[in-house]
Amino acid sequence: MLNNQIIITDGNVCPRAKRNDKGVIDAAQLTPSEWEELRSRNANSTKAKLVKCAKCWQLYQSEQWLKTFNRLGTRVISHQPGEQRPDHDYDPVETAEHRAYNERAFLIGEAEGYNPRKEAWAPNRKTRADVLLTGTVTIAYEHQHSPFSTGRYSAPERTRLAGAVGRTAMWHATNDKVRGQVPILRTDGGLPPKVILNPNYRHEFRGGIYRIEIYTCTVREGHECPNRKFSGCGKPHARGQVKAGQLDDVLRGAPVGAYVPVVNASVVRAPKFFWTDRQSYDQYLAYIAGPGALLGSPPAMQGRVGSGARRGHSRAKEAELAALEARAVILSPGAGVTSAVERQAAGACDTGQPLCGKPARFYAAGWRCDKHKPSSYWISS
Repeated sequence: MLNNQIIITDGNVCPRAKRNDKGVIDAAQLTPSEWEELRSRNANSTKAKLVKCAKCWQLYQSEQWLKTFNRLGTRVISHQPGEQRPDHDYDPVETAEHRAYNERAFLIGEAEGYNPRKEAWAPNRKTRADVLLTGTVTIAYEHQHSPFSTGRYSAPERTRLAGAVGRTAMWHATNDKVRGQVPILRTDGGLPPKVILNPNYRHEFRGGIYRIEIYTCTVREGHECPNRKFSGCGKPHARGQVKAGQLDDVLRGAPVGAYVPVVNASVVRAPKFFWTDRQSYDQYLAYIAGPGALLGSPPAMQGRVGSGARRGHSRAKEAELAALEARAVILSPGAGVTSAVERQAAGACDTGQPLCGKPARFYAAGWRCDKHKPSSYWISS
C-alpha cells in the first residue's frame, strides 16, 4: 500500500505537502515542522478526524482515523486498537532506489550463474527475497530502505524465518535509520538510479563488513582487553577493521561462501553483528569462538549462550569440582550407579574416600568430624 500513505482531510494542514491525484500523502516525506503540526493537531485522532488511512478508504471505502505519534524518534502511524481490518496486509512500496539495487543484484547474479530470481517466495510462503541468489549457499538479498517494524516484521524474526528454509539473509541499507540485531551492509545513499545501475560505479562500504585480526593481548593492548586486564591477559583476542571493498564483491562471493555473516561476535572495535570474509571467519572460529560457536544465525534462533568455563577458581579447584560432578553415588545395596553429584545429609562428615559419614560440625570447608576438621578453623560450641 500505501505504506505510510494517509489522507489529510483538512487542506490547511501541511498545504505544501506533495499529494498524488487522489489526495494521498506519504507521511515519511513530510518535513519535521509539518509532521509536528500534524501530530499536535491530531492528538485526539477520533475526535479530530484529520488523518485517514488511504488503503482502507480506497479499497474498502472505510473511514479509519489513524493515530500519529513518535516512538524512539521514529514517526508512527497506526490504527485504533481493534479497528484494523483482518485483510489490511502490509504491501511493500518499491522506490526507484530500491528497484535499482535489486536490479543490480539480479544482473550480478545472472552474470555469475547464480540463477537469480526476483520477489522469490520461500516454500512455506513466510518470507520473500528481493533477489534470490543460489550457489553453494542460498542468499536472500534484501535492500531495506525504511526502518524495520517490530514483531513478525522485525529484522531478527525475518532473518530467522529465512534461515529456517535454508536461506541466508543479506540485508543492505543506505539509510542510517535502518537498525536491527542482524548483520547489515551499508553503502552511501542518495544516489540516482542511473548511478546505482552503472556497472563502473563502485558502491564502497562504510559499515557492516569487517576484517578480523587475531592478536595476543599484551600490555600494549591492555587498555581494551575484554578480560579487563590492563597489563594484558596474554590470551588471543579478535580485533575488527572496516574492510575495504564494494557491494558487488559480496554479492559475487556470498553465494560461494567467500563472505559470511557473524552474530554475537566478541570482536574489539566491531559491532556484534557484521559480515566478514572467509579467512577472517575461519581465524575467529579457530582462535576465539571454538567449534561450538553459533555464527551466521540470528539471535532468535540461538539458545542461551553462557560465558564458557567458570571464572574465579584455580585450575586445581576446577579439577576438584569436575571430579565431584563425575563421582558416582550408590543409592542402595546392590543398586546401580548414577552420575549425579554425591550428597551427604547435614551433620555427617562429607570428606574422605569413601565418604566418612561420622557425626560432624559445620566449618567453612563443609561438614567435618574431629578427625577431618581443619586445624585452623575449629568452631567451639
